[in-house]
Amino acid sequence: MQDSKIRMMLLTVAVILAICLTAGCGRGKKDSSLEEISLKSTESETEEGKDASEDIREEDAQKGTSEKDEQSEEKFCVFVCGQVAAPGVYELAPDSRIYQAVEAAGGLLESAAGDYVNQAEPVADGQRVYIPSEEEVQSESSWSGGVGGDVSSFGAQSDGRVNLNTAGKEELMTLTGIGERKAEAIIQYRETRGGFGSVEELMQVEGIKEGTFEKIKEDIVI
Repeated sequence: MQDSKIRMMLLTVAVILAICLTAGCGRGKKDSSLEEISLKSTESETEEGKDASEDIREEDAQKGTSEKDEQSEEKFCVFVCGQVAAPGVYELAPDSRIYQAVEAAGGLLESAAGDYVNQAEPVADGQRVYIPSEEEVQSESSWSGGVGGDVSSFGAQSDGRVNLNTAGKEELMTLTGIGERKAEAIIQYRETRGGFGSVEELMQVEGIKEGTFEKIKEDIVI
């Protein structure tokens, strides 16, 4: 009887130990699984962080390249007119000189007074480069007692107004409502009369009425 109780107790102890061991293994596996999940999560977050950093660096690099491209593409617009082969507006690099603007317009004509213009002068955005003819230079000299002024905009005042007594045909054609025919009429009138005595006298030129004069009176001078 006593042996039976002892066996029963041993069996019970064995069962309890088996249950404890089973439970311990389960927890070990769970802990291991949790550690594995946590490690994978950390690795994933690290990779995502690396990817995000690389994306930011790539965006910064692209932005820097874009800004450099924009700077390199910056251009000045210059109006070249007068005694050049192809008068017009041309785009030039910011560090360009007047001789490059003249080259862009096809070069000087034979009638151009090339020596009168300082072709080494730097261009400015929105600048008008006017190349006079030898005849215009002589006329300017006879009217004013000498050649001078802004050589890159012959016929124009420093405030941008057009001088009716010195401007060439192309210069006159920059005025509102003045086309080639009217510009030629202005030149013919001043050559016949020896120049304009007042800006209002412009209305004496054939084809130029009061309406046209009112539009350009603030842009002209003698």
